[in-house]
Amino acid sequence: MRSPFFGTPPKSLRFLRFLYHLPSFVKLAWRLFLDSRVPIYRKAILIVFELIALAFAVAYFVFPFDFDFHPLGKFDDLIIGAFLILAPGTWLFIKLCPEHIVHEHVDRISKGY
Repeated sequence: MRSPFFGTPPKSLRFLRFLYHLPSFVKLAWRLFLDSRVPIYRKAILIVFELIALAFAVAYFVFPFDFDFHPLGKFDDLIIGAFLILAPGTWLFIKLCPEHIVHEHVDRISKGY
C-alpha cells in the first residue's frame, strides 16, 4: 500500500502551489520581456498572446456569454478566459527564452532583488 505522502501531490496541492508562485512567475515574465538580451522575436510570442486575450475581451463585451448562474456576474468568465489565453503564452515565452538569462532572473527574484 502506498503512503499518501509520497508520489505525486494531489491536484489541489499543485494548484495551491501554482497560485503561491504566480506573482514570481509574472515578475519573471516581465523581467525577461524588459531584458535586452532576449531576442525580439521571442518577445513577439508574448505580445501575440496578449493581443489574442485582448481580442477575446473585446469579443466578450460585444457578445457576452455566461456559463454559470451565480451572483458574481459575467466578469469571472472574462477573467478565466483571459487567463487561459495568457498563461500558456507566458509559459511558452519563458520556456523559449535563453536558459542562462532565465536562471539569472530566477536567482535574482529568489534573493529578493
